[in-house]
Amino acid sequence: MTAAITIHFRKPELTARCIDSLLADGWTPVLVWDNSADEGRSLQALAARCAGEPRVQLVGNPVNIGFGKGMNAALAELSRRGYAGPVLLVNNDAEVLPGMREAMLAALPCDDAVPALVAPRILQDGRAHGWLYYQPWLALVTERPLPGSFAYLSGCCLLVARPDNAQPLFDGDFFMYGEDVELSWRWRRSGGRLVLLDRVHVRHEGSASSGQASEGYERYLVRSHWCLAGKFAGNRFTTLLMRASRLPALFLRACVRALRYRSCVPLKSLGEVCKR
Repeated sequence: MTAAITIHFRKPELTARCIDSLLADGWTPVLVWDNSADEGRSLQALAARCAGEPRVQLVGNPVNIGFGKGMNAALAELSRRGYAGPVLLVNNDAEVLPGMREAMLAALPCDDAVPALVAPRILQDGRAHGWLYYQPWLALVTERPLPGSFAYLSGCCLLVARPDNAQPLFDGDFFMYGEDVELSWRWRRSGGRLVLLDRVHVRHEGSASSGQASEGYERYLVRSHWCLAGKFAGNRFTTLLMRASRLPALFLRACVRALRYRSCVPLKSLGEVCKR
């Protein structure tokens, strides 16, 4: 028995596809944490879809507490329900492919005392994505390492193996986006292992819940880069310097996205975050 968690957000059909793929690959129980903040309407629709399936556990929640805090709360809930062991964390707009569970468990360290994060490659937009790299001074995410960058695993699909699931995993200062960058950075610094499986894949729709160029997507993404500077810097002066150094890249990104989506939202979101 290996548990899985996904965060539900207002699209029952999307979450249901994710759940179906998890059950087909042998993940159980599947705990679904509701972050919809819609008075339980979409969760009720999902409950009807999953009626009679004892392997699925739905947890209602009146407010949207964000991805990281939602996963932390779901992990703690699993622990309260008596589950102890590796847990798969997967986006609700992702579908697990057959054989992933067996391959991920086989990749865990033999020593149970060594914390590990194991991730598959992500099939998205017709490509397979693996390691990602973050350049902390320029706020650049790339698929090839740049000078000063470090590797991290996407939070889209992660198998987490650690002694105590009740303890918070993600930094609660991140509402959405960036928490996987900070987690990989902190995990490696504390002696944990990061493992990418080259021949194992998960299918990801990509921003299906948040929406590309939506106000929420742009605001949370820019805010995550701002927050990451505070995590990486050792003092207030370095934080200010790091935030200043990433402004050109963030401004260029906002301009490109504004032209691509014919929207002022990316530039507006950057301005709002900088003012704060």
